[in-house]
Amino acid sequence: MAKKRNKLQGADVDWYLISIDRLKQIGLVVLLILIGGFGYFFWQKEKGNPRSNAESAIGDARQALNSLAASSEFNKHRSEFDRAQRRLEEANTHFAGTKYAEAQGAAIESQTISRTALRGGSERENDAQFLTVEGDVTFQKGSSGDWKSADPRTPLFNGDWVKTGDRASAELIFSNGSLYTIGSNALLEIYAAVNPQTSRKTNAVQMQVGTVEVATTDDASSVRTPGSEIVIESESTTQVGVDRSQATAVVATKGRASVTSKTGGTAISLVSGEKITSTPAGQLSQIKKLVLPPALLTPADNQAFQLTSDLKVTFTWDAEQGATAYLLQVSRSRLFSTLEINSRRQRSTASAQVTSEGSFYWRVAALGPDGDPGPFSSFRRFRVSGATKGASTTSVDNTPPALQINRPSSIGGPFFMVEGTTEPGATVFINDEEVDVEPNGHFKKLVSFNKTGQNSVVVKAVDPAGNPTVKSETVFVEE
Repeated sequence: MAKKRNKLQGADVDWYLISIDRLKQIGLVVLLILIGGFGYFFWQKEKGNPRSNAESAIGDARQALNSLAASSEFNKHRSEFDRAQRRLEEANTHFAGTKYAEAQGAAIESQTISRTALRGGSERENDAQFLTVEGDVTFQKGSSGDWKSADPRTPLFNGDWVKTGDRASAELIFSNGSLYTIGSNALLEIYAAVNPQTSRKTNAVQMQVGTVEVATTDDASSVRTPGSEIVIESESTTQVGVDRSQATAVVATKGRASVTSKTGGTAISLVSGEKITSTPAGQLSQIKKLVLPPALLTPADNQAFQLTSDLKVTFTWDAEQGATAYLLQVSRSRLFSTLEINSRRQRSTASAQVTSEGSFYWRVAALGPDGDPGPFSSFRRFRVSGATKGASTTSVDNTPPALQINRPSSIGGPFFMVEGTTEPGATVFINDEEVDVEPNGHFKKLVSFNKTGQNSVVVKAVDPAGNPTVKSETVFVEE
């Protein structure tokens, strides 16, 4: 490129001489910039396109599934392959129905299952495990058809099934700390939904029949039923029941929950003391206000009684405004899987004769004008013990209770299971929080720690005479 000066009518004029090749080079650069800008714009647009995101996720899931099928350890991970394949089929079904967010979520879950199996995932990566088992409780791995008896700490994964028999119950603890308490004659599937935006797993179950109560910690959890999906927000508790006709009833007992019809639409929010029902087709009812549970008065929590031939325990509770009657339940089970008393009372008091030793749990619900019971109160305990043969009635018990603590076991993340045994009838505190003690003296509690590194667990047992025994254990929480 050459610069020249020339005289034109007395004025200086500058001009440039540019070769044809130089013009071609400049034009090519401009064209590349335009193509790049258009490509970036298109990429950004497609990046936020739900259809494209779902297609990409399905492609990745299919590739991961094929890699698992070609793995030398395929037979070892056949159950994971079956679960991943079912989720991929669900993703394709959602995609065909233009439900792109659901398709992406199912595809991400399928890919996660396949990748975890390829990495040789361990039981620490399970989705849930049994915490408490009472009565006939069984589980099925995937669609194997082989039902096995459940034991505490049995790991559960996506696609596994849980079934409870008559007068049976179970507690499931999920990876995010949510506690699912399953009632009698229930059937459900473990299902972990995935948030397509964050790829974070939200623990859930698919209820076929029966009842479940979900208590969350600092994360939400979900329950799917034939006609609806229920999301229980953090620090909340909600009861969900599915009857034999596949109709759903949802009662929020603490915090908040939202219910969405399976046909879609706006989610309906529930707060404590509210109820909503759903038909199997997904038709939601209006929100119904329930009568709140009454405050329990006597017996005091953990009160001890001496067994005599004419021992009667009197139950009293506050009258609740709007209540037409009350439902009193007494059980030897903390989960109320079996009932010693299930009585409707017109007044806010009742009495019962007790003829045997042991620990008992009791709770009360208020019935509204239409007879529909509201949520139950938190339970209270009382203990009944017999006199020691040959012991003087004036003797003083100065002996501290025996206390044995098992090594705390990691559930995953900041959660540890602390359990042990003590003297029957003793009261146990773990880090200053009272825990339930079974009639044989066994106790356990899920403990969450807020800091990484070394943490202390202090366990204190106090017998009915007030004698304490204190022990401690140390756990290490990984970052």
